[in-house]
Amino acid sequence: MIRLAHFSDIHVSALTNEWQPRDWFSKRLTGWINLRFLGRGARFQYADQVLSVLRREFREREFDQLVFSGDAGMIAFDAEFAKAADALGVNDPSQPPGIAVPGNHDHYVNGVVKRDRFEHFFAPWLVGERVDSSHHYPFARRVGHVWLIGLNSSRANFGNWDASGEVGFAQRRRLAELLAQLEPGPRILVTHYPAVMGNGEPEPIFHRLRDWDDVVKVATAGGVGLWLCGHRHSGYVRMPMDNIPFPLICAGSATQMNRWSYNEYQIEGNHLTMIRRQFDLDRNVFAETETREIELPFADHAASTK
Repeated sequence: MIRLAHFSDIHVSALTNEWQPRDWFSKRLTGWINLRFLGRGARFQYADQVLSVLRREFREREFDQLVFSGDAGMIAFDAEFAKAADALGVNDPSQPPGIAVPGNHDHYVNGVVKRDRFEHFFAPWLVGERVDSSHHYPFARRVGHVWLIGLNSSRANFGNWDASGEVGFAQRRRLAELLAQLEPGPRILVTHYPAVMGNGEPEPIFHRLRDWDDVVKVATAGGVGLWLCGHRHSGYVRMPMDNIPFPLICAGSATQMNRWSYNEYQIEGNHLTMIRRQFDLDRNVFAETETREIELPFADHAASTK
């Protein structure tokens, strides 16, 4: 049996962000206004405290692997990434190892994406097998009998109203090649964006993963048996549907007030036990709130490229 801790959307903010003149004419300005004046900062006012307890959870529960579905920061400054990586113990050898993928707030503006800022600060959590070493994503990490596959679903959007994501054709092609070359074993896809919401419908057009249906086709052909994600700040489990033949689990936000939670997955063979733990501010602990038993449709053979 392996034990995973899955968390997402921690949205760390920092007072030491180094603004440049160009930032005031980018999407960062809108994000800062939202953070400072429109309530986002208040919703994450206890993030530092919650992350301290979460890190204690990682250490004391001795997970085999940590799985982070992205949105480390608010507006993608280096100070946010550095603070988030430190809070999570990314470079701490006493902590369990982890894998990470960027969220839309981590690939917030074009310059951050081009300069690999998220990838720089979370480099230890991006180590794995690739089909092309010139690209960070996708990558695969084996944990026990399970494969974790990190896929980037985020992109820099120019419109202030646009929070949509896209994997893109080139990355989908690399994903198909990667799945085809992995040794047999259960495959778990990790992204920031979900394919669908808890009700089974795609997200609104300017908030969704735009090529989610194409990603599902590649994942299905490659033997993926579970999709883990974040982006939606309230967690949910979506069981297989006609067009998505495997479960999807959204971790929600680990640090947003009154939604703060993370999931533990205990996987033995094809059986997954999910334990949801929610933060209790008064007691300063994560308390168990839900347990679910799920049989995963894992393929026991190598994926086909066809």
